[in-house]
Amino acid sequence: MSSGRSARPESCTDRPASFILVTRPMATPKTGTTSAALIDKNQSETLALRPASTNGSNPERERVFSAFRQWGYLEGDLDPLGFLRPRPHPDLQIENEYAREARAIYCSTIGVEINHISDPERRNWIYQRLESEAEEVDQQRALDLLIRADLFEQVLQQRYLGSKRFSLEGVTAGLPLVDEILDTAARRGAIELVMGMSHRGRLNVMAHVARRAPEEIFAGFEDVDPRSVLGSGDVKYHMGATGEYITRSGAKVHIHLVSNPSHLEAVDPVTVGRTRAKQDRTGEGGREKYLPLIVHGDAAFAGQGILAETMNYADLKGYTVGGTIHVIVNNLLGFTTSYFEEHSTRFAACIARRQSIPIFHVNGEDVDAVLRVARLATEYRYTFGTDVVIDLIGYRRHGHSEVDDPTITQPLLYEKIKKHPPLWEIYADDIGATDAQTQAAAVKAEFEAAQKKAGSLKKKPTMRDLPKYWDQYYGGRYKPEFEVETGISLEELAKVTTSLTSYPEGFHIHPKVKKLLDQRAEMGTGKRPVDYGMAEALAFASLAKQGVPVRLSGQDSRRGTFNQRHSVLTDIENEYEYVPLENIAPGQARCEVSGRRSSATSPMSRKPSSISSSPPERPSGTCSPASFCFCPTATRARDRNIPAPASSAFSNSPRRTTFRSASRQTPPNISTCCGGKRYATGASR
Repeated sequence: MSSGRSARPESCTDRPASFILVTRPMATPKTGTTSAALIDKNQSETLALRPASTNGSNPERERVFSAFRQWGYLEGDLDPLGFLRPRPHPDLQIENEYAREARAIYCSTIGVEINHISDPERRNWIYQRLESEAEEVDQQRALDLLIRADLFEQVLQQRYLGSKRFSLEGVTAGLPLVDEILDTAARRGAIELVMGMSHRGRLNVMAHVARRAPEEIFAGFEDVDPRSVLGSGDVKYHMGATGEYITRSGAKVHIHLVSNPSHLEAVDPVTVGRTRAKQDRTGEGGREKYLPLIVHGDAAFAGQGILAETMNYADLKGYTVGGTIHVIVNNLLGFTTSYFEEHSTRFAACIARRQSIPIFHVNGEDVDAVLRVARLATEYRYTFGTDVVIDLIGYRRHGHSEVDDPTITQPLLYEKIKKHPPLWEIYADDIGATDAQTQAAAVKAEFEAAQKKAGSLKKKPTMRDLPKYWDQYYGGRYKPEFEVETGISLEELAKVTTSLTSYPEGFHIHPKVKKLLDQRAEMGTGKRPVDYGMAEALAFASLAKQGVPVRLSGQDSRRGTFNQRHSVLTDIENEYEYVPLENIAPGQARCEVSGRRSSATSPMSRKPSSISSSPPERPSGTCSPASFCFCPTATRARDRNIPAPASSAFSNSPRRTTFRSASRQTPPNISTCCGGKRYATGASR
């Protein structure tokens, strides 16, 4: 096959493209087999798929299967249009019964990369499931979602010609994929999906995953009251949404679609950080209840560093969320750049190989295979608590946006796309759904009625609802009467000081740290001026004792960049760690002190998202970077005689904290933004 995409060799090799015969550029979902791997269909259907655990009894079979498990994805039938052709591997040039059996599994419309995972138990878990009979899927439900996905886009195209919407067409299998993820996750205890994605397909996700009424989305294209959109600050395909999703099994899952700017992967740390905050607030079982899902574009996944930063958080104790499901909506095209110019590897997903997590490549037009991968990936996340990557390979029916003409840069590709039927028609034919056209007509009429209804709306809908714990939130401008006294008594201050300067019997403390603690004990009883480090420690400790969770994170947040914090004490003989802030008083709030690897961009997104997910009746203090705390920490220590400031814990313009008590001989009161009722301007949602 010749095309604009095959004008030069694929990345990472100078060898010519494969000459393996592809008699049909897509798989047949009905059979789950593929014609691209030179398999005799009738013979492959009779092969019994034995689980991996039995392969050791046959050394020859195990040798053959081992090669296909490692390299089979290179010869897979993964591109619906046939441009990403199978690449032959020398270890797979085997012709016998075992090779035909292995090729039917590992060179089909599903390709797996898992040999970089060092744990054999995790690899065998995947092998056994791939080499067993696939479970049945709800084909009618999948067809309905495919019809809705395509018809939704078509109505938008017809009614709002020339408007940008960043269509999902070409990868509409993404909706059945998310549906299967939600059903599987709900059966494992999930109650909420925290979903981040860039703009492509966002409107479709709002309608069919967040379950917003279609007229609410169409209203974004209408000339509604201009005053109703003042302050929204962004376009319709960047905005977030919330809703309730009913899974195939009847479970209800809350959907939280996070807002995202034009910077494609900026939403990644926000999504993960927000999920961690929800999990921490829940406590035990939080990782099962709150599932993060991030949808990426192929070019952005490979090209934007913030993605690598975010994934590096995955298994770090202070940041893990028990696994994020990453879905790459892979068009093999980034704006006008073909895939072989996007990344130095064969697949955009290869950057994920730096971690011991599975990568599933799947042909976006084998819907049954997509559903199988979705279920497998979700079960893996819940079983092993790690990230997982699904590389959903399809195409982009229109240009980068609907006002862009892609035939200028990829004329042969778009000539083929123009003739390619929508996925719902292909799938309806494969499963023998004779009433699909009637169903499509009814869905189109439903969307057209919603479009007419949108024209009568007077205000633009918000598309999202705040959680119930924000019902008592007080908005508006700051007023002097909002000031509250948040100090604590001298007696309470002395008790907190004792906890901060104590450590277990038999603990071998560093001599320099012991001297510092002795000095701080004097500061807390008024015998020595209070320095910045002690004032900060007193603020954190009093917050934790009052029931306010405190979280410190930063590259040197445990000791402090300037040797001023020492929130974690280390035994010099055995490196046992003791955290005084976690031992202030019985029944205190959680206090986490986590170091962070050197990173710049992702923490800027992750920290505000953690704060914004804290309910106003119980805000959590968060400190980053490592040097000194800033106002977002929800702490403040000031002189006893200076009136307490207004709360700035949720302010969009944090002010730097100052402590004056070091120049006074009397101990300071601890003034925090957490005492009394919270007031703020511009609280994050």
